[in-house]
Amino acid sequence: MPLWNIYHTESAFQDEDSRKALSKAITDMYVNNVGLPPFYVVVVFEPFPKGKLYVGGDHPKKPFVRITIAHIAKVTEEKDYPKLTSGLDKVLEPHIAAKGYDWEYHIDHTPLKLWKVNGVYAPEFGSSEMELWKLHNRVIHPEELTIKSTS
Repeated sequence: MPLWNIYHTESAFQDEDSRKALSKAITDMYVNNVGLPPFYVVVVFEPFPKGKLYVGGDHPKKPFVRITIAHIAKVTEEKDYPKLTSGLDKVLEPHIAAKGYDWEYHIDHTPLKLWKVNGVYAPEFGSSEMELWKLHNRVIHPEELTIKSTS
């Protein structure tokens, strides 16, 4: 459901530990606060060497991070935007803001029926099928559901 593309200058997230820590914090947020299975959460780090990333037509003077977040299926209502973004800010703060990096992000929303995982439409949020996906931390194919219900 959530896909995070983290574009950054090569001076940010230089080591596996820093990437892993942020990836885990993001995943934990969705698992603990939203109830998603961990395998739904995808985080991609895209470093840019000097001369390949520009901000305002110039090279950033300090580490810069630009994040695009795709949320699929579960659409946040506008009245809940401040709660969502302040939650994201708390997750990002120790990994980005506390290090003095310049940063920004935006969120795109995609309807559920425009998303498939391993060729299967993802189940409705909160459905019994989603609970199975969460329990097994993987896609449960429709034919597996048929087998389980007939056995």
